[in-house]
Amino acid sequence: MGNCLPGRGVKPTFRPIVPNHTIDPTIPQESKAHPNHGYSLNLVKTTRYSVITFLPKNLFEQFHRFANIYFIFVVALNWIPQVNAFAKEVAALPVFFVLLVTALKDAFEDFRRYRSDKKVNNHTCRVYSQEERRYVKKEWSKISPGDFIHLSCNEIIPADILFIHSSDRQGICHIETSNLDGENNLKQRQIIDAIGHVSEDSSFPHSFTHTVNVEQPNAEIYSFKGYIDTENGSVSVNSNNLLLRGCIIRNTDFIEGLVVYAGPETKAMLNNKGPRYKISKLESKINRDVIWCVILLLFLCFFCAIGSGIWLADYNNLTDNTNLVPFIAFGNLDHYSPLYQGFIVFWTYIIIFQYIFSDKTGTLTENRMEFKSCTVGGVNYLHVPCDDDLDSRSDSYSHQSFTASSRTSSIVENLSLEPALQRELSNMCLRSLDSVELTIPLHVRRVQEFFLLMAVCNTVVVSYIHEDLMDDSGYIVDDAPANKTGPMKLPTKDGLEKPVINKMNLQSSTPTSVKSRSLLSLSVSESGDASESGSVAGSSFLSVGSQRMHYEAESPDELALVKAANTYGCKLTRRSPGKVTVTFPAENDEVELEVLNILHFDATRKRMSVIVRHPMTRNIILYVKGADSSILSVLHPKYQTDEDCKREVKNTQEHLDGYARKGLRTLCMAKRVLNEKEYQAWASQHKKAESDMNDRDGLVMQSCLILEKDLELLGATGIEDKLQEGVPATIANLRQAGIKVWVLTGDKQETAIQIANSCQLFSPDQTILTINASCMEETREALDNALAKLREDQKQLDMMADSSPSNMGSQTSLFSVLSLFSMAGGAGEAGEGLNHALVIDGKTLAFAISPELERRFLKICLHCRSVVCCRATPIQKASVVRLVRDNLKKMTLSIGDGANDVSMIQTADIGVGISGQEGMQAVMASDFAIAKFRFLERLLLVHGHWNHDRLLLVHGHWNHDRLCKFSAVMFYKSLITVFILFWFQIFSGFSGSLMIDSLYLTMQHVVFTSLPPLANGVFDKDLCAFSLLSDPTLYKPGQRGEMYTHWTYVFVLLDSLYQSLALYFIPHVAYQNHGVGLWEFGTTCDVCMIITILLTLCIETNSWVWIQWVCVVISFVLFWAFLLVSNAIFFTFDHPSNPYWVFMNTVSTASHSSIVILTVFVALLPR
Repeated sequence: MGNCLPGRGVKPTFRPIVPNHTIDPTIPQESKAHPNHGYSLNLVKTTRYSVITFLPKNLFEQFHRFANIYFIFVVALNWIPQVNAFAKEVAALPVFFVLLVTALKDAFEDFRRYRSDKKVNNHTCRVYSQEERRYVKKEWSKISPGDFIHLSCNEIIPADILFIHSSDRQGICHIETSNLDGENNLKQRQIIDAIGHVSEDSSFPHSFTHTVNVEQPNAEIYSFKGYIDTENGSVSVNSNNLLLRGCIIRNTDFIEGLVVYAGPETKAMLNNKGPRYKISKLESKINRDVIWCVILLLFLCFFCAIGSGIWLADYNNLTDNTNLVPFIAFGNLDHYSPLYQGFIVFWTYIIIFQYIFSDKTGTLTENRMEFKSCTVGGVNYLHVPCDDDLDSRSDSYSHQSFTASSRTSSIVENLSLEPALQRELSNMCLRSLDSVELTIPLHVRRVQEFFLLMAVCNTVVVSYIHEDLMDDSGYIVDDAPANKTGPMKLPTKDGLEKPVINKMNLQSSTPTSVKSRSLLSLSVSESGDASESGSVAGSSFLSVGSQRMHYEAESPDELALVKAANTYGCKLTRRSPGKVTVTFPAENDEVELEVLNILHFDATRKRMSVIVRHPMTRNIILYVKGADSSILSVLHPKYQTDEDCKREVKNTQEHLDGYARKGLRTLCMAKRVLNEKEYQAWASQHKKAESDMNDRDGLVMQSCLILEKDLELLGATGIEDKLQEGVPATIANLRQAGIKVWVLTGDKQETAIQIANSCQLFSPDQTILTINASCMEETREALDNALAKLREDQKQLDMMADSSPSNMGSQTSLFSVLSLFSMAGGAGEAGEGLNHALVIDGKTLAFAISPELERRFLKICLHCRSVVCCRATPIQKASVVRLVRDNLKKMTLSIGDGANDVSMIQTADIGVGISGQEGMQAVMASDFAIAKFRFLERLLLVHGHWNHDRLLLVHGHWNHDRLCKFSAVMFYKSLITVFILFWFQIFSGFSGSLMIDSLYLTMQHVVFTSLPPLANGVFDKDLCAFSLLSDPTLYKPGQRGEMYTHWTYVFVLLDSLYQSLALYFIPHVAYQNHGVGLWEFGTTCDVCMIITILLTLCIETNSWVWIQWVCVVISFVLFWAFLLVSNAIFFTFDHPSNPYWVFMNTVSTASHSSIVILTVFVALLPR
């Protein structure tokens, strides 16, 4: 366990940050004499190119395609007179055209990124000026480490800053971190206690002269270390004092802090590695077949060279056969379908995914908790949801909807009030909660105390409208704390005070508006006034009197409970350190409860508690809520002996089981009354545990366990974490299609497991392997234990299979076929017989994906049907995707909706963005954009099948779909042309001559036969969408490799060879001894070839739409029109010959039509 102690024997490397206002302003930032020299400015740059690097870098990327290199070589070779055999001007046009179009597309996309960067870099915030000794507005790009910045409520944090000064009297602020970890729930941050006196200094920040030493920039968003040099020694700082770039200031009038990381060194930017250059799997396979084309070309050239040497000792026909490599295919593959969003070439991926990596919040869920049911004292209270119209009105957060007198239905919680509960809560007051009050029935008192627990046993923050307290002069108008007992007031010009107007500030005065939020990526995570788009998830607006109240919670469960209690009249109206204020249905006045301690939730205890003092009786009461297993196991002994108590527990457990069957998240509520002496003894020990430097967490947990026992059960709740519509069915169909679904979330473990159960990612009969560790050694041990568990379960499965007569001799042990100690590689999926799921937290994941343990981790994952990674940072999400993509050689798809998913989306082979509540960052970084997770099913199972690249030879013809057909047709067209030219070489003495004009040959691929394959690649369907959705297993052939293989090229080669024989030798024999000229013979061959190619495409079409017919007709018309026009004018590239009027003379003969009909018939006969 020695290795579990972080940093033992290793001294962290820190770098000093000196406040810029203490540095001589004459020393430029770039100078080595500047203390902060070498640190990155806050300039963000996400572009891939610059004006100087665009051309070489873009060409380098395009030359990843082997065909591009080949054609450039051939074009250059064709300009050498000794080997020139093709019109050099014509040969160069298609090459440069495709390179130019691709470059223009890349330049346009990079220009969009440049404009986005510029917009973000030009945003302004308030930065302290040394010269003016006040805050002045400065662009984000000009911020540097050492600057002090001032941020108001709802403003975005432009850099990673050390939190030093707050308007809050307790020195705290709340931030929304959805752009980093996907959670809209608020996080609390604290100023540095040891220098908190600075906040009271009127000369702040000018008086702050301390040097701050921070660790080197890293991507760990949950970790931060540093210290401040002060007169009294060093003061340590941690992640609780750091405000990260991209987060949003909430529930605090203003904060001030020192920039420690800026621009590319911020944790947000380090978690965003930017898009990688992607090459589709089909494209890679075509590159492979291009190599075979080149080999075949060299063989034909070698054969022709020998023949030419024998005949004329001439070797000048190398470039005759350049059509062998279908260059136009590569141009079309990247540009043929502008109907689809994003990079069109990525449609070639959609059939062959084996892994999907999904975010949770906002992707699988609606990010909205709803209170559905509760049981109190063994009595079940069900709540019926309101209609959709009511729900839509609740989402609008209209001021009229949130009247305090509205009791008949809940606009806030979208549920109808339960009449019995409403009656029992109608007379709820402080006196009714007194345990000695005999006029209140016991059950009614329990119901009332149950709802009081829902209102106060949480960390929900109550806030009101915050306004910017700094005017344009750069000075704070009123530095009064935000947490007051009465309405906030601001000074007027006459020195009097007036209340703040309680209305939503629709035109935010903050420097950065939410309207531009969709333009920002993770690296520049933008947010503004949340009021402009309603409330964020994890928060809720309510009305109390004339004021607009705002609930902001760290947990959506807590928010749902507080909202439900508010609906029934038990309103949480104010929370401050050490106090919580509520109002009761039977009382108009606020009641203030003293909060003595808050025992926060942890994964081991699985519960959270608050200790409050009753304002009348002065009793000390412990309120506890948590998982049913953690509450029911620590009840008072009377629940084991007393029959009424036993019946209450039994009824509660039955109700909990019913909630779980409905997919609801369950929580139990309990209480315990403490005497003063008992509490004081415990509080003393608990304070010592909190101040322990060696084993603080362990001692605090033990202290909590001492108090959380002998509880009195109050009841339980059922909360629905509302899944997006169709999520369970979509996941089930994707898994039936052979796709593994992993969930990578920044949420806590318990929440992730609940969602996995709700969306049926986990099944009731599934064995869940949970791996949590705190260091490398513990992780290694946990992984080894999991492997041992898998081996044992597999042995039992094999024994059961062997004992079955029907399976005797047919069942082979999985571990003997595919050892856990060998990588899966391209082998079939392991663990089909096992039914396990893996859950791992972010801290453990950091060790599990390290080079030392990644193989163990992958082996476990291969034998689990589902994997859930919790508390994962954006960079960890991307690392998991990369681990599977690179080591298992599987096709991966990532889907998410927030800025924290950008890295994962960019790392996967295909990224899918969901346009949701968290902005458009994920959509902008994705390859495809959808509105809901359920649309992924149609994207893959329907469009994926239609666009897959399988090619089989069935009954003498191709049976394939869209992109494979498109790719195969491109090879087919080019091969048939090359073979016809090759047959002619045999009868022309291998002279390198052409019987078809070079312009015709170029136009043949670019114009005459390009539209029908294009139309088929977009519109052709072998099965209807209903059939594909009804049978997800139709997706599996692509995963099994029954797709575009090396046999595809062989089939195309043989088919082209046969047709070329018919297309050349029938006209050759027919015209023999007829004295026709070279151009007449070549024109007939060309006509036969074009008609055959177009008819072949028509025969191979599975379904027809009018566009396909139009493309075929247009191709015929263009071909005939081009022949007529080109033969009617004196124009050619093949000097000195000229096909003037040849076509008219050729078609006017009777033999021409007969030859064409016979040739085409024989060529198509096998079909």
